[in-house]
Amino acid sequence: MYEKAFDDQKQRAMREYFLDELSPRGKLKKYKSKQTINNDQFKGSFGIVVSGKISKSVISPQGNEKLLYTMRPGEIFGEMDLLCEGDFNFLFRTKENAVVSYIARDLLLSEIANNTAVYSCLINSITRKFRIVLLQLTSNTFNDSTGRIADALIRLVACSDTLDVGHDPRMISTTFTQSELAHNVGCSRITVTRVLKQFENEKLISRKNRKIIIEDIDGLARYTSRAQ
Repeated sequence: MYEKAFDDQKQRAMREYFLDELSPRGKLKKYKSKQTINNDQFKGSFGIVVSGKISKSVISPQGNEKLLYTMRPGEIFGEMDLLCEGDFNFLFRTKENAVVSYIARDLLLSEIANNTAVYSCLINSITRKFRIVLLQLTSNTFNDSTGRIADALIRLVACSDTLDVGHDPRMISTTFTQSELAHNVGCSRITVTRVLKQFENEKLISRKNRKIIIEDIDGLARYTSRAQ
């Protein structure tokens, strides 16, 4: 369903380049689990996740949180502000102990001038994030709460790195709490709990080691109204 939007081979090549080729040349910083990363820490640079996972959210003036996506090793953040010289106040938070390599602007520009692969990887990263946010927007527009949760599960499994879960294409490789899913789809945690239980009773999903397995993706899709 979403496999064409998130080509696993291209995503893996992107992560391998940033992780293996570029991150050793940056400045490493360690973070503890559930630690907030201050935006000022990477001014004039962008971050490559070396280990752990980091979530990116936007916060309203009233303190409401919208989870946009979670970045795993080899994925990057801050590249759009760095390249466009803009400044948008996102919230970055570690889901577990993490290490980030910060790449300065001058190093990035030098790499772009000498290696065309980095340009392709940057565009791949930005496009992937745009598609994730666009799909969230269309789901919130077209679906009720049950449909938004179903659509989110389909999208998350399509975005998953199958290497993380022993090549099982049915499993969402990142562990999400019910609060995180609620922040992602714009529903209450109680609604997420109820709908996930409904999906389990209908044998559309199951759980293993706190991760969600999609047992019947077509069954989930019947709850959704998605842009083609």
